[in-house]
Amino acid sequence: MDPSAVRSACDRILRSASVARPALLLICSLLHAAPASAQTDANTQAGGGIVWYVGTVLSTAAEAERIDLGDVHGVLEGDKLAAFRRTDNHYRPLGSIQIVDSHPTWSRPGGPVAAQLQQGDLVLGIRTIRQIGTGKDYSEAFLNRQLIRNSNRNGYSTLREQETAQTLRSIVNRQPKWARQLKPVAGRVKGSSLTAEDFESLQPLLKQIRRFQDFSALGIPLEKSASPEWASVASVLTPVPAIPVPTSGDGSAQAVPADAAASPDSLAAVLNRRIELIQQETAVVMFDRFPEERILSSMICTAIGIENPRNESLWIGLELSRSQFPELANDREIQQEIPEILKRVRNASEQ
Repeated sequence: MDPSAVRSACDRILRSASVARPALLLICSLLHAAPASAQTDANTQAGGGIVWYVGTVLSTAAEAERIDLGDVHGVLEGDKLAAFRRTDNHYRPLGSIQIVDSHPTWSRPGGPVAAQLQQGDLVLGIRTIRQIGTGKDYSEAFLNRQLIRNSNRNGYSTLREQETAQTLRSIVNRQPKWARQLKPVAGRVKGSSLTAEDFESLQPLLKQIRRFQDFSALGIPLEKSASPEWASVASVLTPVPAIPVPTSGDGSAQAVPADAAASPDSLAAVLNRRIELIQQETAVVMFDRFPEERILSSMICTAIGIENPRNESLWIGLELSRSQFPELANDREIQQEIPEILKRVRNASEQ
């Protein structure tokens, strides 16, 4: 569907007094999703559908930190994962960790962020269907690694452990479905500490991660507009496309504010100045909100300057519904606070 047609459809829906706001947000989110689905279809068909890897920290640094994702899950030495901590019923990113020691059902991370981990912290990784390969390939690769690792003793002793065998069988059995259904998000691999219900409860966070990655692809610098930690986890959790994506001359996107000057030399300065103003005004207007709520609002305000949506109120509601705070889509206060931030930034920019 053409983007202009999407905007027109949403505008017509918005003007309809008979449509309740929650239903309006749902309908328009589906309309907005159509172009993205079309763009990712070829990549998904080529094996670009993603599988989330989700685990938790089992022990702290004082006890030699461990996470419940290991070799059988496809988490190997040198892999990078993203770490989050749950506080006040939401998640904040801690940054990326690198696996330095991988065992069949658990692994040990290293680096500065690993030293800060606490028991129960969330760990996320990502793979594409193409990276995982077939179930047979996955199983054989795991067995070969175990034979090499355990060359001086029975190479199959670890495999006979119930948890390892069950996890391997589960991944091998689900792989054909992941590949066959051709979904952008094909499935998940979870550590033993998490249930299926736990994974479902993470959906708002996973949506926000993907949305921040979309903003980054537009050229918005997450390190400045969100935080260095958000930039780190978004980078680690960006999947390798099955079909190479064409890039511009320097290989990076550059955001262009809707009201920016045409000169390329001024674009970065305009965007950086806008981000500074947005963060200053967000700190004032939202002084009593959680830091992660302020970060989300700053990102929405920054993206509005790039996307230039026809109906800002509707667009703000949609973005809030696709965050780890979906309840804010029906919060009247924040629906007034974000436009107030935008008003202040625009007034300051005109001076």
